[in-house]
Amino acid sequence: MATIVLPLVSAGNVPQLCADVLLHSMPGEFRFERELEWQWLHPFVGPLDYVEGQKSLLYRDTPEKRVTTPLELFYCEKRRLYVVQQRSPVIQGYENEFCKEVLLPLLEELAPERVLVLDSVGEFETEVPVHTETMESRFSVATCNVTSISDVAKEFAEGLQLDEQNDLSVNSTLFSFKKGSFQRGISTEQFIYKFSYHLLHSPLARSPGFAELSYVSIFIHEGDNNEDALLLCKELPTFVPFFPRLETFLTPISWKGVYGSKQIPDGYDEGLYI
Repeated sequence: MATIVLPLVSAGNVPQLCADVLLHSMPGEFRFERELEWQWLHPFVGPLDYVEGQKSLLYRDTPEKRVTTPLELFYCEKRRLYVVQQRSPVIQGYENEFCKEVLLPLLEELAPERVLVLDSVGEFETEVPVHTETMESRFSVATCNVTSISDVAKEFAEGLQLDEQNDLSVNSTLFSFKKGSFQRGISTEQFIYKFSYHLLHSPLARSPGFAELSYVSIFIHEGDNNEDALLLCKELPTFVPFFPRLETFLTPISWKGVYGSKQIPDGYDEGLYI
């Protein structure tokens, strides 16, 4: 069964970092397919990423490519696994356009049987309905059984309830959350709600081959979130068996940038740590 992984740009960029680990920890399996339309995203350009000491295996079939762009598609033929790497957030107010004009046409073209959405939630995000009294797990794992929804319009129209804790419109029935998940549902403010709305109204969701929409989010404290990404990559095969179980976890050279993968300075010279 073909699967596509969609990492959302969210708290700490953990889904993007998790996608980095997946793409680089399976040397030679994934390859760059193409750049995707990114007019609804903030502009971005960067150098080609690679694992230190290795060639840039992801782009081995496109020697003419010199830079990375906001939205790129990768594919592992052996596992029939697509990964969309989104390196830049959606321009505020254009989430629905991004879903309708970019993601839905891509999904209808690739016709995957499964879609896995990765998300991350920070402690100050009031638009996410969470269990405030207790948190059994840092993960929320949910599945939308598309075939069980007989009336999509009714589900979205009547499935919403007002959450009195934070004045959110919340759907608690669209996704079935596993016991222990920190989320109580999804709100209309979340990207996953908008994406689900457009996907379930599309021909793909009504096709006999489409089986499952899965959603996994991790609760994080924003800062150096590299370890959160590694944890998510490690735990995902437990939550969704079709996600590859990695033997080694390789991180790309870009991780040596802003946060804590660099060596800690242990010298001090003329007011600067060196």
